[in-house]
Amino acid sequence: MKLNSNTIIIIVVALIAAAAAYWYFFTGTGNQPPLSVSTSKSQAQTRFQVLANELQPISFNTGIFSDPRFNALVDLTTPVSPESTGRSDPFAPIAGVSGM
Repeated sequence: MKLNSNTIIIIVVALIAAAAAYWYFFTGTGNQPPLSVSTSKSQAQTRFQVLANELQPISFNTGIFSDPRFNALVDLTTPVSPESTGRSDPFAPIAGVSGM
């Protein structure tokens, strides 16, 4: 039985893929959690909490809602008229049309 070069290449690639899959799944390198959880606060968490605490005293001026210019705004919505629906089966042959 003689093997040609394409068959040998396919066998070698399959063996390499099987070895890589074995190494990834059974050596433990692919089983680590994506993120590590630490109980102590990191510098980023501390900085985030400082910035979040700075946002607490923010207040918004709602006086614009009592401004006459705001109350003079007009709603310009256009009503959408209902359209007729199409055929229940768009791929069905059209009645009255002869086939080709």
